[in-house]
Amino acid sequence: MRVGRKGTQVRNGRRTRFLLAGCMIMLCTGLLVACSTEAAQQERKVYSGQATKEGNIRAQSQGHGLNGPLIRELDKAFAARDIKLMNNMSADDGEGGISYMYLLNGSGRHIVKVHIFSDADTRAARMKEMYGNSGDQAVIENVLGKTAIRSKGYVSLVYTASGGEKDIYEGQVSEVFHHVLNQLN
Repeated sequence: MRVGRKGTQVRNGRRTRFLLAGCMIMLCTGLLVACSTEAAQQERKVYSGQATKEGNIRAQSQGHGLNGPLIRELDKAFAARDIKLMNNMSADDGEGGISYMYLLNGSGRHIVKVHIFSDADTRAARMKEMYGNSGDQAVIENVLGKTAIRSKGYVSLVYTASGGEKDIYEGQVSEVFHHVLNQLN
């Protein structure tokens, strides 16, 4: 054993290393506990089906999965007519359906909605609730504007135009709706 200043330095160096090692162990343990808690939460989501549900909603809202080809075809058909679908928004109805909403060329006076339901019967019932019509085709006019609805199977396409320019896209939208709905099986 060393005595004097050097001995004190040796002991202080060991203490510092011991304290540093202890802090590192505490930090690693804390991180491990935090990661374990997060992993356990993710594991619960997998077993309860919540992770699958969240993934499906995320994929649908981004236009992936089964709805992706329909949304891409709609976008492509409008682009071929020099019309941009802008400000894409989506909403899950909580019953397996989803709706997308677009502004034509960024105008709030020209709105296209795509309603995708779990089946044709649900589509008819929900469209009756929302628009007062469950048929495959409808035109609804009032003082606020004009709404054209085209449906097939589990899908409804809705175009609402308002203001003084409500007829500028009508023909093109009708062509696109007809084309897209004919792509459905």
